[in-house]
Amino acid sequence: MLDEAAALPGLLAELAAAGLLGRAVFVDNGSTDGGDRLVERAGGCVMREPRRGYGYACLAGAGVCGQRGAGVVVFMEADGTDDPRDLPRLVGPVLAGHVGLMVGSRRQAVRRKGGMPAHQRWGNALAVVCLHALFGVRLPDNGPFRAVRADLLTELAMEPSAYAWTTEMVIGAVRVGARVEWMETAYRDRRGKSKIAGSVRGTWGAFIGIFGTMLRLKLRPDRRGTGC
Repeated sequence: MLDEAAALPGLLAELAAAGLLGRAVFVDNGSTDGGDRLVERAGGCVMREPRRGYGYACLAGAGVCGQRGAGVVVFMEADGTDDPRDLPRLVGPVLAGHVGLMVGSRRQAVRRKGGMPAHQRWGNALAVVCLHALFGVRLPDNGPFRAVRADLLTELAMEPSAYAWTTEMVIGAVRVGARVEWMETAYRDRRGKSKIAGSVRGTWGAFIGIFGTMLRLKLRPDRRGTGC
C-alpha cells in the first residue's frame, strides 16, 4: 500500500468483520499519510518495504505469508476497489487443488457501474489481447485481485517488476503447466487518486512496462511442466 489512508478504515473494518484481519499482511511501500499507523491501531500486521514498486511490495508480503506457512496467497488492493466478500470464491478452488492461479476479473462490474477511467479500460483490453496473441492465455481482465498456491508462487521465482507483476505471474503459471482460471469479482469506487491509472501518462507507462515484460518472457525458453 502507498498512501491509501482514505480507503483503509473501511477495508480494515470489512476484514475484521469477516475474521480475516489477523491473516492479512499490509505492505507499506513508503506511505506518508499515516496509513501504516491506521493498520497498526486496528490490530493489523504491517511490514515496510522501502524499495518502491508494486513488485517489491508483493514479494515482501508473499515472503511473510510463506514464513507463516500459508498454502494460498491472495493479492488484494488497499484502495477499497476489491471486495473482501469475494475472497471465498477466489480462494476456494485453489485450496481444493482444482486451480493453481485464480484471477479476479473486473470486467462485468465495470460494465455495470463504471468507476474505471476510459484510458485504463483501453490499456487493460490491449494487454489481454497481447496475452492471448503471444501466449494463448484467455482472460477478460488481468486484474490484481487473485489467489495463487504458495508453492506455485515460489516455483515461478517472480521478479519485482514495477508494473508487470500480475502479467508475469499469469505467463509463468501457464508456462509451468499450472491451471489458470478467472472469475468475475466486484470493482468498487476507489478512495483517493490512483498512482498509475489516475493519469493517461501513468496508464501508458504501465502498458509499456507490461508489454515489454511480455516480449522478454516470449523470448525466454518455455519451462512448461506438469503442474495442476
